[in-house]
Amino acid sequence: MDEKSAVVAEIESEVKARYRYSKFDFVLNHLLLLLVVVASSYPAFAQIFGDNQPKLTAAIAAIPAFVLLFQRTFKWEQRGEWHWDYRRRLIAILREVRDQGLSDSDASKKLNLLEEELAGSFPGVNYPASKEK
Repeated sequence: MDEKSAVVAEIESEVKARYRYSKFDFVLNHLLLLLVVVASSYPAFAQIFGDNQPKLTAAIAAIPAFVLLFQRTFKWEQRGEWHWDYRRRLIAILREVRDQGLSDSDASKKLNLLEEELAGSFPGVNYPASKEK
């Protein structure tokens, strides 16, 4: 059985890492959205069912604004998409190695080009989403 080359092992490791990161960002983003929906509807249901705790209702009503600010700052949806796109491109290189006989040196060159292409495109907190690719 052939032993994996260093570049193939590196790409496979990166594919696994990108899967974990994208899954984390996706799940976190959706949990926060669920929290926004629940917190947004709570004040209405509290009023309908006669909840006599106005401070609690006010605190819960403020949650959506903070969550939306939090999401816009850290951009989990965009980060998840970035990791997913990176993963898809890495898998394409692995397929070329496996199915098209791409050499290790050419795979390494493609990996370098991919990293150069994606450099600086990760959604960060220091610039607005409109500046991202």
